[in-house]
Amino acid sequence: MLTFHASIYGGPPENARPLPVTFDRATAALQQLERLFIEPDGSFVWTSPQGPPKWQIDGNLFDRDGRLLFVDLKGSCPSDELDNLLNCFGAPVSDLMFQLLREAVFLDEAEFRRFAEM
Repeated sequence: MLTFHASIYGGPPENARPLPVTFDRATAALQQLERLFIEPDGSFVWTSPQGPPKWQIDGNLFDRDGRLLFVDLKGSCPSDELDNLLNCFGAPVSDLMFQLLREAVFLDEAEFRRFAEM
């Protein structure tokens, strides 16, 4: 199980930029995930199916001029579910950069996953 509170940007880590999808495209992709509920303002919650293990991710999409600038995520989930979520934001085709909000550091995806497993 991965546990995190992070923002996701387009990468690589040395050069933050908007994500490679539009707000509308990310919203449409998120709507395809079972048990994910998204509001028109980009806030969303995604919950586990019934039974253990229980997990939940709360998130928010931030855009400007139709571009998805970054995504805030807080919660926990299995690694494969994180893969499904990140696919909505352009992974694995595009590099993603993760900012750990409490620690104020930027990590690439592999480093982020190692940190989130702790």
